[in-house]
Amino acid sequence: MARVTSRKVHVLPCGAEDCDKGFLTLLKDCGTILRIPYHAYLIQDPEALILVDTGCSIHWKELHPKELLASYPIHLSEDEHLDNTLKSIGVSPDDIDYVINTHLHYDHCGNNGMFPNATFIVSEVELAHALSPGWWESAYIPAVFDLPHLKYQKLRGEFELIPGVKILPTPGHSEGHQSALIELERTGTLILAGDSIFLRENLDTPILGMYVNASEYVHSMEMLKHIVTLQKATMLLTHSREYLTPHGWSTLGEGVQYFD
Repeated sequence: MARVTSRKVHVLPCGAEDCDKGFLTLLKDCGTILRIPYHAYLIQDPEALILVDTGCSIHWKELHPKELLASYPIHLSEDEHLDNTLKSIGVSPDDIDYVINTHLHYDHCGNNGMFPNATFIVSEVELAHALSPGWWESAYIPAVFDLPHLKYQKLRGEFELIPGVKILPTPGHSEGHQSALIELERTGTLILAGDSIFLRENLDTPILGMYVNASEYVHSMEMLKHIVTLQKATMLLTHSREYLTPHGWSTLGEGVQYFD
C-alpha cells in the first residue's frame, strides 16, 4: 500500500457482543442486555501503519469456551472481519508495521495472528497476567495471542512509538491496560481509551466499569478525563459509538470513520 502524506486514524467496526449492563456499571441496571460494539483502529502515518487492537477472533466459534459464548453472545458478519475491513480501505494485513494491544482480553487481541509482519506492543505486566491469569481473570484466551510467529515488545511505563503516537499506562480494567494518544492536525489530541472507560455513563455519573483493581480504574478514568479537558482532546471508547469531544458527546456514524 502507498504511504499517506499526513496522519489519519480510521475507526474499524469489528462486530459486537451482548453484555449485561451491570458488568459495565457496577451492577447498576443489572439484567439489562446491551449490544456493545467492538472497534479496532488503524493509524495511517507516513512513518508506519499502526493497528490499535485486533478485535474478536473471526474464529470465535471454534476458539471461545462455551461458558464465554453463553455469557457474551457474539455478532460478527463476514464484512466485519478485520482483514475484510482493512481491505475495504486498501490495506492488507501484511502491511501492518505495529499492533498496539491495549490489553490481551479476547475482544482486543483476537486477530493478532493475522499480522505476521507486525511488532506487537504490549505492557509487560499485561502479558504476564495473560499467560498466567488468576481465577478472576477469565477473559484471556491464549490461543489467540500466544502464537510462536508473533513478536511482542514489552513495555514498562509511557512510550512514544513514533513522534506523535504515545502509549500511556491506564491499569484498572486489567493489570496492564494501556491507552493510546495520537496527535492529529485537525482533531488535535485523539485518545483511544480501550476499556479504561466503557460507556458515557461511566464518566457522566461517574461509575466504575469492569475492573480488577478499583482504585487504579478510577485513577485511569479520571486521568483520561483530565487530558480531554486540559488538551481539548477527543476520546474514543472501544465498546461505544458515543465519543467525547471538547464540546461534549458525539456519535460515530455507520461503517469505517476517520479522524485527521
